[in-house]
Formats: sequence, structure tokens, C-alpha cells
Amino acid sequence: MFIFRGRNKMKKLFFLTMLLVTVLYSQTAGIYDHHATDITSLTQEDIQRAKDWLHIAYGHTSHGSQITDGMTGLVTFANNGGKGLSFPTDFFKWNNGGSGGALDLMEGDGYGSGAMDHDCGYYPNWVNETTSFLGTPDANGRGANNPDVNVIMWSWCGQVSSKGGQTLIDEYLAPMAQFEADYPGITFIYMTGHADGGGESGSVHINNQQIRQFCIENHKILFDFYDLDCHDPDGNYYGDKNVTDNCDYDSDGNGSNDKNWAIDWQNSHTENTEWYSCGSAHSQPLNANQKAYAAWKMFAEIARAYDTTLPVEMSDIYTRSEKGSIVLYWKTESEVNNLGFNIYRSLHESAGYEKINFQVIPGAGNSTLPNLYQYTDDEVVPNQKYWYRVEDLGSDGTRKFHGPISGWIGQELQELVEFKLYPCYPNPFNPGTKFKVSIPKQTAITLTVIDLSGNKISEIFSGGIDAGIHEFHFDATGLPSGLYFYQLTCKNDIAVEKMVLMK
Repeated sequence: MFIFRGRNKMKKLFFLTMLLVTVLYSQTAGIYDHHATDITSLTQEDIQRAKDWLHIAYGHTSHGSQITDGMTGLVTFANNGGKGLSFPTDFFKWNNGGSGGALDLMEGDGYGSGAMDHDCGYYPNWVNETTSFLGTPDANGRGANNPDVNVIMWSWCGQVSSKGGQTLIDEYLAPMAQFEADYPGITFIYMTGHADGGGESGSVHINNQQIRQFCIENHKILFDFYDLDCHDPDGNYYGDKNVTDNCDYDSDGNGSNDKNWAIDWQNSHTENTEWYSCGSAHSQPLNANQKAYAAWKMFAEIARAYDTTLPVEMSDIYTRSEKGSIVLYWKTESEVNNLGFNIYRSLHESAGYEKINFQVIPGAGNSTLPNLYQYTDDEVVPNQKYWYRVEDLGSDGTRKFHGPISGWIGQELQELVEFKLYPCYPNPFNPGTKFKVSIPKQTAITLTVIDLSGNKISEIFSGGIDAGIHEFHFDATGLPSGLYFYQLTCKNDIAVEKMVLMK
């Protein structure tokens, strides 16, 4: 959410204009790093959904092949029951076109001259390659040349070391954001570059943190290649020990890289049971293993945002702190063949979720009326922020996760005291969605919908309103598909969120 404060209206108009120029949108959001490498947490339904819904184009050179080489090795590893995985034969298979029940993933032409060749370190080549591959945006917000493609990935090679500050914005972050605005029906995956031994004071670390922080602040999808280089499967961190892309690091601080975290881990764990051999350009097999796991986790999460067949229309989800516990509330507007719900909790927003309810929380089955649910989490401690997700279960085996939403003990003291515009739900939507606003005291507000040119499309509400959380409905019937903004104005404050109408 973007909030502008102050009496200088021209300044606010400037910021709003800049917002409209540098639109930031993605189907979902999350940081996929070493916290997202538990491949055993994915269900058969998660993987199948990714294969059913995603059509991926991935531009990369040698370092980026660690992901796809790891994914290739995972097929046999899973077939043989590695990590206790038990799926149909070749269930993790991928290829260009998705034939034979595989994930549809097209690799670019690497160092050649074909589609999606080279990597995002080659500017403006990667921008031109993306534009040529996609073509003119169509009515669904995708590219007319390849209208099935709904996910675009570009990896780095070593160039991130020389592209910090404004250069990184001009040659990577801003073009990515512009692509998201031009093609709202496509998920664009941001990525960090590989480790190079420079440590935390080196340009690679600093520039990668710029990418990561941008993605966190603007709710982007990030595949954190660098973070995966910096951590072993046990979560030990080597970024402060001059770790390289090959996983070498300085264990004793004498300036010489004398150990290799991947080789050490491989030597102390059972091959084909806990890890597998595979191609891993410039690195070790274990590193490619970890990146394959994180990639599948990411694809599974993205697919949930595209899956329109799941059974519950969720209109609200929030938490309260009550008597030393955190209470999670969620509201459905309708339910179709809904068996019930599970609650997942994590200390991290993007990964590490574990189910905390012992029995499925019964749903309403089939209902066209709103239903409010709650779950009390007693196993929490003060001064700790928790993240929650609600999973709804369909009677036909379909599953969908809602959230995440944060909660902590004592948060009730902070609720309803801030001026806030919440993300609308659903988003993307067709034709209706709901806005929620938080108002700290009785005042006058205006809630409007704006198009990409800054023109007011609709005035949802204008007038006096009491303190509290309020919900408004917006019907976009008659409007074309595309990216829109909704803006909340209250005296000297302006808050703006983005939404996508996808017909």
C-alpha cells in the first residue's frame, strides 16, 4: 500500500503520477529462499495444480541452469523415494509444452540467438527479448505471440555485481515493474544473482539486498538465488564467510576459502536418500537440489492464484490478540462442496508453514450466505510475530490457501488506530471485488477507482464515516480487463492499492 501524507497537493500528485508510471503488480507474492526448500511439504494436488495451470518461459545462462538441472535430477530422486517422497512415476517431469503430463517450462536459448536468449544481466537485450517473445498485450493481459505463457523468469549470471543503485533500478527493477503493468495476466518472477565470494561488504551482497528489499516492500515474487547459495539445508548461514557460487567459504576468518558447505553436507548424508547427484553449473549438486525444491514450492504457490476452480470465496481474514492467545477470524461469502478448513502457522511470511489444528474445522458445505469462522491459537509467546494461512478443503480433493496474515500478542492495542487501505479481495477479479478500509476516528473520506491514465473511473464512497473497519463492494461490469488502482483519501492522507480485472 502506498500512503502519502502532507498538505502539499502538488507533491502528492507527483507521487501518484510516479506510481501510475511505475505500476507494481503480481498475481501473488512471496520470497522463495532457503525457508522454501521443504519439498516434502508439497502434496500431489499442489504439484498437479502447478502442472495444470502454469506455462513458464525461463531465460537463463549457465548459473540459471542450476534450477532446471536440479529439477531434472529431482524426477529420478522422487521416483526412487528420496526424502520419503511417494508420487506417481515421473511426477516432477517438466518439458517445453508440458507433454506427457509434465510441467510446461520453456528454457530460453542461453548464449544463442533464439527466443529468451542470454539472461537479465544483458540490458537492454533481456527487455527486448521479453517484448519480442510476448508480443502485444492481449485482452487477458498476456502476450499475443505466446498467449498461453503466464509466468516469466529471468536469471542473472555475474552482472549483478556491477548494477547497484540507480543502474539496478533502470536496467532491472523498473523494466520488470513495467512488464507487470503491461502484462497483468502474467506473473513475473524477480531473481537475485549468485554469490561471488565478496561477503556482506561486497557489491553482489549489497545489490542483491536491494532487489530483495524492493520485492519485500512491493509484494513481489522473488526467487532468492543468492540466499540459497548462502545457506545449507540445515539453515546455517555462510554469507558472512565470503561464500562463493561453488559453496566454498572461509571457515576461520583468515581470508582463504578452506571449506565447502555443500560437499561437507553431501559427505555426511546419504546420497539418493537425502540428496541426489545432478548437473549444477559452477556449483555442487546439493545447491541445485535446494533450488529445485524452492522452484517447485514457488510454482505451487503461484498456481494457487491462477486456479479458479477452488471452492470457497473468502472475503476477509484477520487476527486479534485475546487473553494471551491469537484468534484467527475468516469470513466466506459462499461455499461449494466445502469440507472445512485447516490452519497453518509459521515464523516466516513466505515459507515454513505447519498445520496446527488437530481436526478439520467443519465448513458450511454448500452455502450462498456469509459464514464467519474463528480459531484460537494458544501455543504462542509474547514478543513474537506469527504468520497464518487458512486452507479450505473441497469434497473433491481440491485445496486452496488464503493469506498469509500476521498476528502477535498485544496487537489489539494497535488495531483501528491507523489510516489503512487493505488489499482488495479477490484480486484478480471478475466482475466484483471488495475493498476494506481502517479509519482511526470519525471523519470524511473518499474512495475512488482510477485507471492507468489517472482518470477517475468510479467513486465508491464519499462522505462522513465512523471509526472502525469498513467494507465496500466494487462492480466492474462494463469495464475492460486491465490494471486499475483504488484510492482512499482522508484530509491530508492518500492511500493507493492496485487490482486487476481479468475477464
